[in-house]
Amino acid sequence: MEITTGVIVVIASMVFFYLRMAILRGKKKRYEREYALKRRKVNGRSKGAALPVAPPGSPPFGVNSWFFVAVGVLVMIAGMIMYNNMTLFGIKIITDPELLKYTEFWYIPVALGVVILAFCMKIDKPRLDDD
Repeated sequence: MEITTGVIVVIASMVFFYLRMAILRGKKKRYEREYALKRRKVNGRSKGAALPVAPPGSPPFGVNSWFFVAVGVLVMIAGMIMYNNMTLFGIKIITDPELLKYTEFWYIPVALGVVILAFCMKIDKPRLDDD
């Protein structure tokens, strides 16, 4: 596999996605620490008091909009079809030579889809018991 501009752009968008997930994970841990401090102040609990735990199997991230998740996935699939010269499962989707010129820019929709997915993720802020 050659290292081209397209591959570099897609790798950069994937790095952005994973950095965003790391930032969200750090923000979640910070929120949990703040929540623990507020809860201990409000309820007068000792430092060793147990905190509520998320139910097992609950995902660490939430989704802002499932519509944008679907759009991001479809845009990435369109970019992958462009990468394969407008061929899907051996069937030529577009045969117009004018449109086939744009297949060299396959990396733009793939990177755009990854960035859309990065902004679809969210974390929920913990709430105090009395809120």
